[in-house]
Amino acid sequence: MKKSLLFIASILFMLSSCKEGSADKTERSGEPDVYNVEDDNAKMNQAMVDAKNSIDEFKNALVSDNPSFEYFTIKQKFNADGGDEHIWVGDIQLIDNDFMGIIANEPVYTNKVQLGDTITVNRANISDWMYYDDGKVVGGYTIRVIRDGLSPEEKAQFDAENGLIFK
Repeated sequence: MKKSLLFIASILFMLSSCKEGSADKTERSGEPDVYNVEDDNAKMNQAMVDAKNSIDEFKNALVSDNPSFEYFTIKQKFNADGGDEHIWVGDIQLIDNDFMGIIANEPVYTNKVQLGDTITVNRANISDWMYYDDGKVVGGYTIRVIRDGLSPEEKAQFDAENGLIFK
């Protein structure tokens, strides 16, 4: 459990969290960047709808016991002053049809949770999910929106720095 949490934290440098109601990114010394997205961003809003609508795909993969599937994470929205913050929850387990996991990123804007807290995911507030299938990202809808908005040079740097491979 600890191994996967550390792995996720180390590779998701740019996916730390997202805050609605802002623009650009917040850089933090020694911490992952936080990408701020306007809450009226149509592509990001559609990505969150797509993620929420496909959560059963995530659930089926989680319970499949497929050895090629690993590093299951869900991004959940938390209330914060001035907007909402979307934070990754790692080490996901399914317990009595509820997703439970550990806050995998240091929150910037919300005080509702802290890094390392164990929570039950609020399904109504799911904004993304992802896992690896043989080393390739499945899901990651909001990540793809951010990545697709990068210049070719930034995209190459992003890919080189975090090692994410998209299906």
